[in-house]
Amino acid sequence: MNKNTKKIVIIAMLVAFDVIFSRLLAFNVLIAKVGLGFAAAAVCAMLYGPVWAGVCAALADLVGALLFPTGAYFPGFTATAALTGVIYGAFLYKGRPNFKRCLLAAVTNSIVVTLIINSLMIHFVYGPDFTALMAARSAETLAMIVIQTAVMTAIASSDTLYGKIIAFGR
Repeated sequence: MNKNTKKIVIIAMLVAFDVIFSRLLAFNVLIAKVGLGFAAAAVCAMLYGPVWAGVCAALADLVGALLFPTGAYFPGFTATAALTGVIYGAFLYKGRPNFKRCLLAAVTNSIVVTLIINSLMIHFVYGPDFTALMAARSAETLAMIVIQTAVMTAIASSDTLYGKIIAFGR
């Protein structure tokens, strides 16, 4: 199989996993989402770097919004999904990620993207008070930092899992 074809197929599979884990198997309410959809973007980041992880996350957001809408579509959320992939790629690409890199990726993504940027977008699109929104979303942010760090570290520290992911993706 051509290397580019293989990469496209793997990214398409990761997009599908992201949609399933973030739209079907996640706890979603208007202002908060707790799920494992981020893991697909993190794996894409480990395999292909920031650009492809950003593309993967943006496509997953777009496909998920089209197939399973949870409110009005706003392209800003797709842009922040892409930013999430880029952040993961910046921390998780080029070498096996350790706990520190996984923690930094989770903290940066959760605070910058989820807590600040997405809260601003929710405020502008849906109208809740920004201060109250930040307070309400703080608990989700802390929970997701722990969940993201644990999952990314587990993937990266498992010799079998990480080795198979990297071998399959290359």
